[in-house]
Amino acid sequence: MSNFINVCKVEDVPIGGAKMIFADEVTYGIFNVAGEFFAIDDRCPHAGASLACGIIEGEVVRCRIHHWRFCIKTGTYLDEAKPRFNVRTYPVRIVGDDVQIEIDSDAVLLTDGI
Repeated sequence: MSNFINVCKVEDVPIGGAKMIFADEVTYGIFNVAGEFFAIDDRCPHAGASLACGIIEGEVVRCRIHHWRFCIKTGTYLDEAKPRFNVRTYPVRIVGDDVQIEIDSDAVLLTDGI
């Protein structure tokens, strides 16, 4: 069953910034691109590094280890036409001052990350 869970406050992720959160044993990256929020799988499919801790360049995040590039809005791997390396995206909504993401289970937020 899909449901939205609170993951952080709007003020926790400044414009151009990101936050890593953990819910139901999954790590998500929450990004603020020009005031719009996006959520993707946080692990780079190449080496597993945190994308939320990567280098953010507008709508693109680069993995800090091998510099693979991903579109924050779509999860698309940008360095080559290899869809198997795309990262999953998640619907995001803002309710009051809470950032919520839609996940596929009855996940419980374990920690609000870094």
